[in-house]
Amino acid sequence: MAGLVNLVVRLWRITVGGLMLAVVMLTVAQVFARYVLNSSIIWAEEANRLLYVWVILLAAIGADHMRIGLVADKPRLRPVLAQVGVIAGVAALGLVVWGGWTMNAVFGSDRYVTLGLSKAWYFWAAIVGGAAWAVVLLWRSFLPEKEPKT
Repeated sequence: MAGLVNLVVRLWRITVGGLMLAVVMLTVAQVFARYVLNSSIIWAEEANRLLYVWVILLAAIGADHMRIGLVADKPRLRPVLAQVGVIAGVAALGLVVWGGWTMNAVFGSDRYVTLGLSKAWYFWAAIVGGAAWAVVLLWRSFLPEKEPKT
């Protein structure tokens, strides 16, 4: 099981890193074209916006999120607050997935002007990213507790 988890984490990191690299390269190319060549890559803004949404939602899956250490690190409160945090997080991510699903149903058939892609790609980022994030949040809640970083 640990091997499968390591493979999934590695693929996730490669995907997020590749998307971020694409954002950086596209932004540098757009700036170069605009200010050096006095031209513009017409589709770059739409592509960057779409890539940013995917990068943010996929990268957030593995992030250690903020907490108030003064309260959250108290030994008696830590287990209770951890479970409350998981429940609140999964509920919020449920809203993200539901919102993405609803927006996709309403606007998914629209198309990007310069890319020609369906806007469903935009909303599927919320659906996939939110669902994966909720799964990881639940998964982590069943792992043994680690000592907080100081």
